[in-house]
Amino acid sequence: MISTKTDSELGPVLMAHRGMQWIYGIKDDPYALLLRAESDDPHELGRQVREHGALMWSTAETWVTGRYSTAAALLGDPRLGVRYPKPETEAGEEAWQDWQMPALHEVLPLDDVLLALDRVSYRRLRALTASAVSAAAGGTEPAFAAEPARRAAERIARPDVPFDLMTDFAHPLAADALAGLLDVAPDDRERFTGLCADMAPALDATLCPPRMTTARELITAARQTSELIGAPAPDPAGGDDAVPRMLLAAAGVHLAAHLAATTVSVLLDHPEAWAAVREDAALAPAAVRETVRHAPPVRMQQLFAYEDVELDGSVITAGGGVTVLVEAAHRDPEAYGEPNRFDLDRAGQPEQLAFVDDLYTGVLEPFATPVATAAVAAVAAVLPRLRRTAPALRRLRSPVTGGLLSLPVTTTAG
Repeated sequence: MISTKTDSELGPVLMAHRGMQWIYGIKDDPYALLLRAESDDPHELGRQVREHGALMWSTAETWVTGRYSTAAALLGDPRLGVRYPKPETEAGEEAWQDWQMPALHEVLPLDDVLLALDRVSYRRLRALTASAVSAAAGGTEPAFAAEPARRAAERIARPDVPFDLMTDFAHPLAADALAGLLDVAPDDRERFTGLCADMAPALDATLCPPRMTTARELITAARQTSELIGAPAPDPAGGDDAVPRMLLAAAGVHLAAHLAATTVSVLLDHPEAWAAVREDAALAPAAVRETVRHAPPVRMQQLFAYEDVELDGSVITAGGGVTVLVEAAHRDPEAYGEPNRFDLDRAGQPEQLAFVDDLYTGVLEPFATPVATAAVAAVAAVLPRLRRTAPALRRLRSPVTGGLLSLPVTTTAG
């Protein structure tokens, strides 16, 4: 059930979590500093985590890895998942709650937006999402958002008029694509777009406590979205065959928009690659694919152990946690040649770890990837003279997604 806590009940919990993460960071723990997600260099911090070995014990009281081989093993291990461990007995649960401050999932609507299911459920939901996208695209997933993306790009293609690639293009496009998939009434689509924006911090809230205003917006938007789209209550047993509406609305729209805008941003930083995509729109999928590796839309993934898991001499005890630093693993030189280089022709190297079939990221991928790919192709075709006018603006304390909020651009020659 979506949280009904008052501000006076919610505020102290969020402040306590923020305070603890600040204390952890004072000790120069690289993972704790990543959780702050402020001015530290994430790639350098990821390198420091890798230097600690396969698994690093963090002052944040969790195991962490930034090595590709270890990350891949953990993300694929059925003994670990994103569903929160439950005490074995009711008495145990009561005792646990007596002395420990509530976890973030107890005060934020993370369960309600389907961010804490088991692997079997996520695999089933991925198949349902992929099938729905394929049907909407007439059996060709890359065409899912192609025409809406072109129309959206043409609407903002006004000479000498600056605009924001995220708020004026990528996010409205992703929200409109999902609204069409979910049959949201035309009169409700503007409201739906706003609600999706208010739920964008959901993925980051799995690891980092949001500010009070952000938390309240997330809770309110989750409730109103559920009412608007008629989403059924979460059913871990898989008793329905509907696409995961709340998960896609809460995380899929932002993930798709973030991936689209980030891909364009990275291309603008690499003029040769940008020129190649402008010349050949068939390279848009490669650009998105390499961006998922180079600047993943999900930078880190928290997992919980459901039984003792031994790995490289360390034991993740049942009920304990481990955080996989996806971005750091994607920069692991033992897995990728020249890992810091953006390469459209990268081939013959390990698969990316940002989207895992039987985690919630795998459910989001069949929607996010075709939307982002269509957006990049449309920008390259319709807005070839695009350039940045100011640095990107990101949400504070967004270690999971990077929280891209704004990317000011123009088509005017510099």
